[in-house]
Amino acid sequence: MLTPTDIQAKEFGKSFRGFDENEVNDFLNEVIEDYTAACEENERLRAELAREQAANEEFRRIERSMRETLVAAQKKAEEVTENAKRNADQLLETATKDAEDMRREASLQSKAQIDAAADKVRAVVAEYERLVREKHAFLHRMKTNVQEELTLIDETIARMPDMAARREQDEERREEEREGMRN
Repeated sequence: MLTPTDIQAKEFGKSFRGFDENEVNDFLNEVIEDYTAACEENERLRAELAREQAANEEFRRIERSMRETLVAAQKKAEEVTENAKRNADQLLETATKDAEDMRREASLQSKAQIDAAADKVRAVVAEYERLVREKHAFLHRMKTNVQEELTLIDETIARMPDMAARREQDEERREEEREGMRN
């Protein structure tokens, strides 16, 4: 990938009818500034994406933990149910009711936590998609700006006088004047 330093270090060969060196250097400086800004924005977006991905991983870890908690709660409810069966009919009825209540409550709590985590994941994904759209819009604007600058340069070059052709015309005119004076 081309870096701002590569652009800054680029040297062009000189020719008889070359470009104005100051104009080229000024334009290269503008390109370096814009390219540096784009690189910095790209790095910022990458860092932000990494943070969002880390947050997403944290949500996944929480979800796994909640699932393990739910499994543990279900196992505990089953143990309570088995112990209740071994006890008297009266204890069986009470223990079964308690186990059902615990299971329902744990299920509701875990569902609420999973729903909250899923909402957070959706928000992170939406933010990531928004950042990607902004990045694409920014890059499109950069491309348009560079294309406009290139068009402006092409138009400026087209309007520049051709000094060699002008010199030839002047010499031809002088030669005609000399011949006219001789006759």
